[in-house]
Amino acid sequence: MQNKVYFNISKFDAIIDTGSNLGELEIYKKSPDLTHIAPIERRRLSKGARFCISLLKECDEMPVIFSSKHGEINRCFSLQSSLATLEPLSPASFCISVHNAIVAQNAIFAKNRAEISAVSANLSLENGILNAVAKFDEFDKIAIISYFESINNELMNENDLIYAILVVVEKGKNFSIEISPNNEPNLANLTKNSDFEFLLNLKNHKKSWVTKEQDLSWKWVDETAI
Repeated sequence: MQNKVYFNISKFDAIIDTGSNLGELEIYKKSPDLTHIAPIERRRLSKGARFCISLLKECDEMPVIFSSKHGEINRCFSLQSSLATLEPLSPASFCISVHNAIVAQNAIFAKNRAEISAVSANLSLENGILNAVAKFDEFDKIAIISYFESINNELMNENDLIYAILVVVEKGKNFSIEISPNNEPNLANLTKNSDFEFLLNLKNHKKSWVTKEQDLSWKWVDETAI
């Protein structure tokens, strides 16, 4: 496996919904723009799906990679509750609960016939970028959506955080990510939210930073700042 990849970032944006104070990231607390979607279709979208589709509004005919740890996890729990109580399941509810549901809905709404992919990963942005770089021989520019929805059901209630981040990447050498084994795989050293770190570090023009998961360490470098 190639352990270092290079790319340029031509655009990034985010929409975040939480009751917590986000400090420097408060600028991303905003309402999604879904004026391009018919009202009857908007009503079926979860809050996270609205964020993703709003961010992709100006990415027509661009390949899209949707990367998320949980996907529409709360829809899945709702379906499980229906099964447990012997309630009938709606085929429509099942269709929009699967991991690639949001990116597929966006392709239908935007009439985007370009390639779409769905990735399930703990560090969803990093893995989305890795997937995009692997497609540079086919495409000049690729949109990545990293999306998160807190688990909220009878057994777990993480918090009220829902967000989506858009990063459009293209061929270039302005940024790099180097992947290596994580030699300190204890919980205290794992990155809590690599997406927020990305937004903060770009806003503050940080030259490099490291995100860690259980097995791997991902070193970001802004090559233009060296």
